[in-house]
Amino acid sequence: MKSILFISANKILGQGLLEAILSKPELGFQWTAQLNYSQAIIGAEIFQTDVVILDVVDQTDMEYALKISEALRQCNGVIKILLLVRPEQDIVRRNSVNAKNKGLIDNFVFYDSSLAYLLAKLAAC
Repeated sequence: MKSILFISANKILGQGLLEAILSKPELGFQWTAQLNYSQAIIGAEIFQTDVVILDVVDQTDMEYALKISEALRQCNGVIKILLLVRPEQDIVRRNSVNAKNKGLIDNFVFYDSSLAYLLAKLAAC
């Protein structure tokens, strides 16, 4: 079973993704949502997380996500980190690519990607 921790201030998005994952039990995902960026690192440890999904809506979220990613890489190099990114802001897109190139994150998925694509990325982590 792969443990996934979704970190976002968007409770509705988290509930929607949970329902999508529950509809695919064959994937073997255990889903946990955390609605507070400041507790992300502790949450990753408590839930023995395999994959962290960080929801990035704007540049402020990106700054939080990069700090969390750096801390997770220092504490636990085996956790996979995936950003879920809104594609509208150029700076957020560029920072996502740069974070992947630097190894701070493992990958990113844009909001407008299909659910099947997101689930495939999670399965590949």
